[in-house]
Amino acid sequence: MNKTILHWSYLNFKDVPMDLFLYEDLEEVYLKENFISVIPKWLLNITTLKFIHLAGNNLSELPTDIYMLENLEFLDVSNNELKELPPTLGLLLNLQQLNVSGNQLTELPVELSSLRNLEHLNIAKNQFRRLPIQLSECVRLNELNVSDNEALVHIPERISNLPMLQSLAADRCALIYLPAALSKFMNHVRIFHNTAINYIPMVYERFYQNFYDNRQRITPIAVHRKGLFWVRELETNNRLVLPVGTRTVFPVPSTENRVTLYDDCLHALQSLNRSLPVYENAALHRLLPEPYISSHINNGPIARCTNSTCSRCLYTSYYFMVVKRFKPDPYTLHRNLRRGSTSKQLFTCNFCTNRCALLWLTSNDKKYYQVNWRVSDDDDDDEEHVSSVLYMSCKCY
Repeated sequence: MNKTILHWSYLNFKDVPMDLFLYEDLEEVYLKENFISVIPKWLLNITTLKFIHLAGNNLSELPTDIYMLENLEFLDVSNNELKELPPTLGLLLNLQQLNVSGNQLTELPVELSSLRNLEHLNIAKNQFRRLPIQLSECVRLNELNVSDNEALVHIPERISNLPMLQSLAADRCALIYLPAALSKFMNHVRIFHNTAINYIPMVYERFYQNFYDNRQRITPIAVHRKGLFWVRELETNNRLVLPVGTRTVFPVPSTENRVTLYDDCLHALQSLNRSLPVYENAALHRLLPEPYISSHINNGPIARCTNSTCSRCLYTSYYFMVVKRFKPDPYTLHRNLRRGSTSKQLFTCNFCTNRCALLWLTSNDKKYYQVNWRVSDDDDDDEEHVSSVLYMSCKCY
């Protein structure tokens, strides 16, 4: 027989039939919705396989020798009983699509960073609490689905800012904020039912739907405050947690241009991240004068300048605004009457300079108005750190 595609799904198989050996040059095999509990070692000798669909079986593990399928491009083992993935999965260098959704996974092996051809990754409906930052080395990844991981509180900015990422789904997780360093090529985002999120970075504005104004009531989540930066917006008195790595935020307008040398150095280090990932360079980390510099290098850019003509990467310090959509009252010339607001949703803006912030305000003063905010410390009673933001109209520029 010379058949390259084999459909053996929904046949109640308890084992992979050895009849597979009768098919020469077999490239695709569909065995979904059976009762298969083990991938036999002999199957790994069929190195012509490019496509394996084993969704909806009883697999509890993948063989460590899976790397022998050197030509494998598609692997679907969703809706099984997997509790971990073998590190050798990272040796499938031709793998383009990996679907492990609907299992019991709590971690991804860091070795997946070697999958430089990986384009689609689906890890939905598992038990992940975190994602390995090494996924940011999968430079061709354009579709990522992490939905229905109810313990996942954070998506690393390095991952959300992957150069070719176009689709991100993170429905029904426990995210406490959305990464503001979003890929420039993103064209599809789903972030419904993350009920602890109480603001949306402006980079998501083009994906915004009125659904967000009517979503479930915000659910408080116990979050360790150490290492996090909070502000309190003063219209509804909510505390907003800013991206991990934030050290200082400046109001808009500001009296001076406070570009920091520290951030310029981080920007320069990131430009070295070509042949060897900077965050994996142990020698470099030992030479750093301050320990927290390592965490800032590991995190990478935490946002991009909201001014679309700039889009500069931001690291620890930036100009910050909280805004709401604004609809001018047709019977008055005063644009700062807020009764015309059509949205309850808070948006936030990040800028590299005061000038970029003022340019953005000039272009958007008819669409948004600013909401006052202040820095919030652990006790939330430090009045020395109060930074209120005043509404700024086009005439102020």
